[in-house]
Amino acid sequence: MTQSLRWRGQGNRREVLRAAMGWGALVLSAARVRQALGGPVPPTNGVATGTAGSVKPASDAVADAVRAGRELIGDPHFQRGFHVCRPNPGRHDRYGVLAGFESGSPAWDLVQWSSRESLAVQPSTDDGSRRTWANACKSLSLGRGPRAVSDTELVLAVNGWEEYGERARRDGEPWVHLLVEQAFSDPPAISALESVRFRIAVQLIRSRLRRTLDYSTGRHAAQFQVFLTLQNQNRASGGFGRFLWFGIPLYDDRHRFPLAHKTQDTAGSGMFIFTPAGETFSRASAHDGDWVSVNSELLPLMREALETAWRQGYLTESRRLEDYRITGMNLGWEVPGILDVSMSVRELSLMVVPRSA
Repeated sequence: MTQSLRWRGQGNRREVLRAAMGWGALVLSAARVRQALGGPVPPTNGVATGTAGSVKPASDAVADAVRAGRELIGDPHFQRGFHVCRPNPGRHDRYGVLAGFESGSPAWDLVQWSSRESLAVQPSTDDGSRRTWANACKSLSLGRGPRAVSDTELVLAVNGWEEYGERARRDGEPWVHLLVEQAFSDPPAISALESVRFRIAVQLIRSRLRRTLDYSTGRHAAQFQVFLTLQNQNRASGGFGRFLWFGIPLYDDRHRFPLAHKTQDTAGSGMFIFTPAGETFSRASAHDGDWVSVNSELLPLMREALETAWRQGYLTESRRLEDYRITGMNLGWEVPGILDVSMSVRELSLMVVPRSA
Protein backbone atom coordinates (compact mmCIF):
# COMPACT_ATOMS: atom_id res chain seq x y z
CA MET A 1 0.00 0.00 0.00
CA THR A 2 1.09 3.57 -0.52
CA GLN A 3 1.32 6.51 1.84
CA SER A 4 -0.65 6.07 5.07
CA LEU A 5 -3.60 4.42 3.39
CA ARG A 6 -4.05 1.17 5.31
CA TRP A 7 -6.43 -1.02 3.42
CA ARG A 8 -6.84 -4.81 3.30
CA GLY A 9 -10.00 -5.61 5.24
CA GLN A 10 -10.00 -6.68 8.85
CA GLY A 11 -9.30 -10.39 9.13
CA ASN A 12 -8.26 -10.85 5.49
CA ARG A 13 -4.62 -11.47 6.31
CA ARG A 14 -5.40 -13.63 9.31
CA GLU A 15 -7.32 -15.90 6.92
CA VAL A 16 -4.35 -15.99 4.53
CA LEU A 17 -2.05 -16.80 7.45
CA ARG A 18 -4.20 -19.77 8.49
CA ALA A 19 -4.18 -21.08 4.93
CA ALA A 20 -0.45 -20.53 4.56
CA MET A 21 0.41 -22.55 7.67
CA GLY A 22 -0.34 -25.73 5.75
CA TRP A 23 1.74 -25.03 2.64
CA GLY A 24 4.50 -27.54 2.13
CA ALA A 25 8.25 -27.45 1.60
CA LEU A 26 10.11 -27.30 -1.70
CA VAL A 27 10.06 -30.65 -3.51
CA LEU A 28 11.20 -30.74 -7.13
CA SER A 29 9.58 -34.02 -8.09
CA ALA A 30 10.27 -36.25 -11.08
CA ALA A 31 6.80 -35.33 -12.34
CA ARG A 32 7.79 -31.65 -12.42
CA VAL A 33 10.99 -32.50 -14.30
CA ARG A 34 8.97 -34.46 -16.86
CA GLN A 35 6.55 -31.56 -17.12
CA ALA A 36 9.45 -29.21 -17.75
CA LEU A 37 10.73 -31.49 -20.50
CA GLY A 38 7.32 -31.67 -22.15
CA GLY A 39 7.36 -28.13 -23.50
CA PRO A 40 9.60 -25.19 -24.30
CA VAL A 41 11.49 -23.74 -21.35
CA PRO A 42 11.86 -19.95 -21.43
CA PRO A 43 15.50 -18.85 -21.12
CA THR A 44 16.17 -17.04 -17.86
CA ASN A 45 17.69 -13.98 -19.52
CA GLY A 46 15.22 -13.65 -22.40
CA VAL A 47 17.79 -14.76 -25.00
CA ALA A 48 17.47 -18.05 -26.81
CA THR A 49 20.47 -20.35 -26.43
CA GLY A 50 21.61 -23.67 -27.87
CA THR A 51 22.21 -25.06 -31.33
CA ALA A 52 19.37 -25.98 -33.65
CA GLY A 53 19.12 -29.70 -34.29
CA SER A 54 21.36 -30.72 -31.39
CA VAL A 55 20.20 -33.56 -29.14
CA LYS A 56 21.43 -33.96 -25.58
CA PRO A 57 21.44 -37.11 -23.48
CA ALA A 58 18.40 -37.53 -21.24
CA SER A 59 20.41 -36.89 -18.09
CA ASP A 60 21.71 -33.58 -19.50
CA ALA A 61 18.23 -32.60 -20.62
CA VAL A 62 16.84 -33.20 -17.12
CA ALA A 63 19.65 -31.15 -15.58
CA ASP A 64 19.00 -28.31 -18.04
CA ALA A 65 15.28 -28.40 -17.24
CA VAL A 66 16.00 -28.12 -13.53
CA ARG A 67 18.48 -25.27 -14.06
CA ALA A 68 16.01 -23.46 -16.31
CA GLY A 69 13.56 -23.38 -13.42
CA ARG A 70 9.85 -23.85 -13.11
CA GLU A 71 6.72 -21.78 -13.24
CA LEU A 72 5.58 -21.21 -9.66
CA ILE A 73 2.09 -19.94 -10.50
CA GLY A 74 -0.46 -22.65 -11.08
CA ASP A 75 -2.48 -22.02 -14.26
CA PRO A 76 -0.91 -18.57 -14.86
CA HIS A 77 -3.22 -17.91 -17.82
CA PHE A 78 -6.45 -18.71 -15.91
CA GLN A 79 -7.50 -21.49 -18.30
CA ARG A 80 -9.24 -23.56 -15.61
CA GLY A 81 -11.21 -20.66 -14.21
CA PHE A 82 -11.81 -19.75 -10.57
CA HIS A 83 -13.35 -20.93 -7.35
CA VAL A 84 -15.59 -18.00 -6.46
CA CYS A 85 -15.99 -16.91 -2.82
CA ARG A 86 -18.77 -15.01 -1.10
CA PRO A 87 -18.18 -11.34 -0.18
CA ASN A 88 -17.71 -12.01 3.55
CA PRO A 89 -14.54 -10.00 4.41
CA GLY A 90 -11.43 -12.08 5.01
CA ARG A 91 -13.09 -15.44 4.36
CA HIS A 92 -12.74 -17.91 1.52
CA ASP A 93 -16.32 -19.19 1.53
CA ARG A 94 -16.54 -20.87 -1.86
CA TYR A 95 -19.96 -21.26 -3.48
CA GLY A 96 -19.15 -22.31 -7.03
CA VAL A 97 -16.79 -22.28 -10.01
CA LEU A 98 -16.44 -19.78 -12.81
CA ALA A 99 -15.49 -22.25 -15.52
CA GLY A 100 -12.54 -21.46 -17.76
CA PHE A 101 -11.73 -22.69 -21.25
CA GLU A 102 -10.10 -25.91 -19.99
CA SER A 103 -11.36 -28.64 -17.66
CA GLY A 104 -9.83 -29.37 -14.27
CA SER A 105 -9.95 -27.92 -10.79
CA PRO A 106 -9.19 -24.18 -10.68
CA ALA A 107 -5.88 -23.07 -9.20
CA TRP A 108 -7.34 -19.66 -8.33
CA ASP A 109 -9.85 -18.29 -5.84
CA LEU A 110 -11.80 -15.17 -6.79
CA VAL A 111 -12.56 -13.08 -3.71
CA GLN A 112 -15.04 -10.19 -3.78
CA TRP A 113 -14.77 -9.02 -0.20
CA SER A 114 -17.19 -6.37 1.09
CA SER A 115 -19.06 -6.13 -2.21
CA ARG A 116 -22.80 -5.56 -2.13
CA GLU A 117 -23.51 -8.43 -4.51
CA SER A 118 -22.03 -11.84 -5.42
CA LEU A 119 -21.30 -12.80 -8.99
CA ALA A 120 -23.50 -15.50 -10.45
CA VAL A 121 -21.75 -18.73 -11.42
CA GLN A 122 -23.25 -18.74 -14.91
CA PRO A 123 -21.62 -16.32 -17.38
CA SER A 124 -23.53 -13.21 -18.35
CA THR A 125 -22.18 -13.51 -21.89
CA ASP A 126 -20.16 -16.18 -23.70
CA ASP A 127 -19.38 -16.00 -27.42
CA GLY A 128 -16.80 -18.80 -27.40
CA SER A 129 -13.81 -16.48 -27.37
CA ARG A 130 -14.75 -14.28 -24.40
CA ARG A 131 -16.62 -15.28 -21.25
CA THR A 132 -17.91 -12.63 -18.84
CA TRP A 133 -19.46 -12.76 -15.39
CA ALA A 134 -21.01 -9.44 -14.38
CA ASN A 135 -23.47 -7.71 -12.11
CA ALA A 136 -24.07 -4.07 -11.23
CA CYS A 137 -21.10 -3.98 -8.84
CA LYS A 138 -18.31 -5.77 -10.66
CA SER A 139 -17.27 -7.99 -13.55
CA LEU A 140 -14.68 -10.57 -14.52
CA SER A 141 -13.98 -11.35 -18.15
CA LEU A 142 -11.78 -14.04 -19.65
CA GLY A 143 -10.77 -13.68 -23.29
CA ARG A 144 -9.24 -16.57 -25.19
CA GLY A 145 -5.81 -15.76 -26.63
CA PRO A 146 -5.90 -15.26 -30.42
CA ARG A 147 -2.50 -16.89 -31.00
CA ALA A 148 -1.47 -18.72 -27.82
CA VAL A 149 -2.62 -19.51 -24.32
CA SER A 150 -0.25 -16.82 -23.01
CA ASP A 151 -2.39 -14.25 -24.86
CA THR A 152 -5.40 -15.07 -22.69
CA GLU A 153 -6.70 -11.84 -21.19
CA LEU A 154 -8.24 -11.44 -17.74
CA VAL A 155 -10.25 -8.27 -17.08
CA LEU A 156 -11.21 -7.29 -13.53
CA ALA A 157 -13.62 -4.38 -13.06
CA VAL A 158 -15.18 -2.74 -9.99
CA ASN A 159 -18.08 -0.28 -10.18
CA GLY A 160 -17.42 1.82 -7.10
CA TRP A 161 -20.27 4.18 -7.94
CA GLU A 162 -22.65 1.24 -7.52
CA GLU A 163 -20.86 -0.20 -4.48
CA TYR A 164 -20.79 3.03 -2.45
CA GLY A 165 -23.47 5.23 -4.00
CA GLU A 166 -23.31 8.88 -2.95
CA ARG A 167 -21.75 8.17 0.45
CA ALA A 168 -17.98 7.81 0.65
CA ARG A 169 -16.41 5.18 2.85
CA ARG A 170 -15.45 6.35 6.36
CA ASP A 171 -12.51 5.39 8.57
CA GLY A 172 -12.92 1.92 10.06
CA GLU A 173 -15.42 0.76 7.44
CA PRO A 174 -14.60 -2.11 5.06
CA TRP A 175 -13.77 -1.52 1.42
CA VAL A 176 -14.32 -3.43 -1.79
CA HIS A 177 -11.83 -6.03 -3.03
CA LEU A 178 -11.78 -7.95 -6.29
CA LEU A 179 -8.77 -10.27 -6.20
CA VAL A 180 -7.62 -13.57 -7.63
CA GLU A 181 -5.51 -15.58 -5.19
CA GLN A 182 -3.64 -18.85 -4.88
CA ALA A 183 -1.29 -20.77 -2.62
CA PHE A 184 1.81 -22.09 -4.41
CA SER A 185 2.58 -25.78 -4.67
CA ASP A 186 6.05 -26.74 -3.41
CA PRO A 187 7.02 -23.20 -2.38
CA PRO A 188 10.77 -22.63 -2.74
CA ALA A 189 13.11 -21.34 -0.03
CA ILE A 190 14.64 -17.93 -0.80
CA SER A 191 18.12 -19.28 0.00
CA ALA A 192 17.76 -22.06 -2.60
CA LEU A 193 17.11 -19.72 -5.52
CA GLU A 194 19.31 -18.14 -8.14
CA SER A 195 16.53 -16.15 -9.77
CA VAL A 196 12.90 -15.12 -9.26
CA ARG A 197 11.67 -13.63 -12.53
CA PHE A 198 8.23 -11.95 -12.49
CA ARG A 199 6.34 -11.00 -15.64
CA ILE A 200 2.98 -9.39 -16.23
CA ALA A 201 1.33 -7.03 -18.71
CA VAL A 202 -1.54 -4.76 -17.66
CA GLN A 203 -3.69 -2.16 -19.39
CA LEU A 204 -5.97 0.29 -17.62
CA ILE A 205 -9.33 0.34 -19.36
CA ARG A 206 -11.24 2.71 -17.13
CA SER A 207 -10.77 4.82 -13.99
CA ARG A 208 -13.46 7.36 -13.07
CA LEU A 209 -13.55 9.07 -9.69
CA ARG A 210 -16.68 10.50 -8.08
CA ARG A 211 -15.59 13.24 -5.70
CA THR A 212 -17.80 13.76 -2.68
CA LEU A 213 -17.61 16.57 -0.12
CA ASP A 214 -15.81 14.23 2.28
CA TYR A 215 -13.36 12.87 -0.31
CA SER A 216 -9.83 12.30 1.04
CA THR A 217 -6.77 11.04 -0.80
CA GLY A 218 -5.73 9.24 2.38
CA ARG A 219 -8.96 7.26 2.53
CA HIS A 220 -10.51 7.12 -0.95
CA ALA A 221 -8.62 5.65 -3.89
CA ALA A 222 -8.19 2.58 -6.09
CA GLN A 223 -5.09 0.42 -6.37
CA PHE A 224 -4.27 -2.50 -8.62
CA GLN A 225 -1.35 -4.58 -7.38
CA VAL A 226 0.24 -7.96 -6.88
CA PHE A 227 1.22 -9.27 -3.45
CA LEU A 228 3.50 -12.25 -2.80
CA THR A 229 3.88 -13.79 0.66
CA LEU A 230 7.37 -14.54 2.01
CA GLN A 231 6.73 -16.83 4.95
CA ASN A 232 8.71 -18.65 7.62
CA GLN A 233 8.01 -22.35 6.91
CA ASN A 234 10.45 -23.87 9.41
CA ARG A 235 8.30 -25.73 11.93
CA ALA A 236 11.18 -25.76 14.41
CA SER A 237 11.36 -21.95 14.38
CA GLY A 238 9.59 -19.74 16.89
CA GLY A 239 8.49 -17.62 13.94
CA PHE A 240 6.85 -20.46 12.00
CA GLY A 241 3.94 -19.12 9.97
CA ARG A 242 4.91 -15.46 10.24
CA PHE A 243 5.39 -13.65 6.95
CA LEU A 244 5.72 -10.40 5.09
CA TRP A 245 3.75 -9.01 2.16
CA PHE A 246 5.92 -8.28 -0.89
CA GLY A 247 4.07 -5.81 -3.12
CA ILE A 248 4.31 -5.05 -6.83
CA PRO A 249 2.22 -1.88 -7.39
CA LEU A 250 0.79 -1.52 -10.87
CA TYR A 251 -1.71 1.34 -10.54
CA ASP A 252 -2.80 3.98 -8.02
CA ASP A 253 -5.33 6.55 -9.19
CA ARG A 254 -3.69 9.26 -7.03
CA HIS A 255 -0.18 8.96 -8.45
CA ARG A 256 1.25 8.49 -11.93
CA PHE A 257 3.59 5.95 -10.35
CA PRO A 258 2.61 4.25 -7.08
CA LEU A 259 4.70 5.31 -4.11
CA ALA A 260 6.86 3.00 -2.03
CA HIS A 261 5.35 1.68 1.20
CA LYS A 262 7.45 -0.20 3.76
CA THR A 263 5.86 -0.52 7.20
CA GLN A 264 3.57 -2.61 9.39
CA ASP A 265 0.16 -3.77 8.24
CA THR A 266 -2.26 -2.15 10.68
CA ALA A 267 -5.40 -3.61 9.08
CA GLY A 268 -5.43 -7.14 10.43
CA SER A 269 -2.26 -9.22 10.25
CA GLY A 270 0.27 -6.96 11.97
CA MET A 271 2.86 -8.27 9.50
CA PHE A 272 5.37 -6.20 7.55
CA ILE A 273 4.57 -4.83 4.09
CA PHE A 274 7.37 -4.14 1.63
CA THR A 275 6.23 -2.41 -1.55
CA PRO A 276 8.86 -0.70 -3.74
CA ALA A 277 7.90 2.31 -5.84
CA GLY A 278 6.16 1.67 -9.14
CA GLU A 279 9.15 2.84 -11.21
CA THR A 280 11.10 -0.10 -9.79
CA PHE A 281 9.15 -2.40 -12.07
CA SER A 282 8.36 -0.25 -15.13
CA ARG A 283 9.14 3.21 -16.51
CA ALA A 284 5.72 3.24 -18.20
CA SER A 285 2.61 4.40 -16.33
CA ALA A 286 -0.74 2.62 -16.45
CA HIS A 287 -2.34 6.09 -16.38
CA ASP A 288 -1.54 6.47 -20.09
CA GLY A 289 -3.91 3.63 -21.01
CA ASP A 290 -1.30 1.65 -22.95
CA TRP A 291 -0.11 -1.86 -22.16
CA VAL A 292 2.50 -1.75 -19.40
CA SER A 293 4.88 -4.72 -19.29
CA VAL A 294 6.80 -5.80 -16.22
CA ASN A 295 9.77 -8.16 -16.52
CA SER A 296 11.64 -7.93 -13.23
CA GLU A 297 14.15 -9.94 -11.23
CA LEU A 298 12.69 -10.06 -7.71
CA LEU A 299 15.25 -12.03 -5.72
CA PRO A 300 17.44 -9.04 -4.68
CA LEU A 301 14.29 -7.13 -3.72
CA MET A 302 13.01 -10.07 -1.68
CA ARG A 303 16.29 -10.21 0.21
CA GLU A 304 16.03 -6.46 0.76
CA ALA A 305 12.46 -6.89 2.00
CA LEU A 306 13.53 -9.38 4.65
CA GLU A 307 16.54 -7.28 5.68
CA THR A 308 14.28 -4.22 5.99
CA ALA A 309 11.76 -6.13 8.08
CA TRP A 310 14.50 -7.41 10.39
CA ARG A 311 15.98 -3.93 10.84
CA GLN A 312 12.55 -2.60 11.80
CA GLY A 313 11.96 -5.36 14.34
CA TYR A 314 9.73 -7.76 12.35
CA LEU A 315 10.25 -11.48 11.77
CA THR A 316 13.10 -11.41 14.26
CA GLU A 317 12.41 -14.99 15.41
CA SER A 318 14.48 -16.08 12.42
CA ARG A 319 16.99 -14.22 10.27
CA ARG A 320 17.82 -17.35 8.26
CA LEU A 321 16.96 -17.05 4.56
CA GLU A 322 16.48 -20.81 4.34
CA ASP A 323 13.45 -20.52 6.65
CA TYR A 324 11.54 -18.23 4.26
CA ARG A 325 9.61 -19.42 1.22
CA ILE A 326 7.46 -17.81 -1.48
CA THR A 327 4.13 -19.30 -0.47
CA GLY A 328 1.36 -17.55 -2.41
CA MET A 329 0.03 -14.49 -4.19
CA ASN A 330 -2.94 -12.30 -4.90
CA LEU A 331 -3.63 -9.92 -7.76
CA GLY A 332 -6.32 -7.35 -8.37
CA TRP A 333 -8.26 -4.35 -7.10
CA GLU A 334 -8.69 -2.78 -3.70
CA VAL A 335 -11.16 0.10 -4.01
CA PRO A 336 -12.01 2.09 -0.87
CA GLY A 337 -12.99 5.11 -2.99
CA ILE A 338 -15.94 5.84 -5.23
CA LEU A 339 -14.28 4.87 -8.48
CA ASP A 340 -15.29 2.83 -11.49
CA VAL A 341 -12.15 0.95 -12.54
CA SER A 342 -11.20 -1.79 -14.96
CA MET A 343 -7.85 -3.46 -15.73
CA SER A 344 -6.72 -6.08 -18.26
CA VAL A 345 -4.07 -8.64 -17.37
CA ARG A 346 -2.08 -11.08 -19.49
CA GLU A 347 1.34 -12.78 -19.74
CA LEU A 348 1.50 -13.57 -16.01
CA SER A 349 4.52 -15.60 -14.88
CA LEU A 350 6.68 -16.20 -11.82
CA MET A 351 9.67 -18.31 -12.86
CA VAL A 352 12.00 -19.57 -10.13
CA VAL A 353 15.46 -20.94 -10.89
CA PRO A 354 17.31 -22.99 -8.25
CA ARG A 355 20.91 -22.25 -7.34
CA SER A 356 23.51 -24.47 -8.96
CA ALA A 357 24.97 -27.13 -6.66
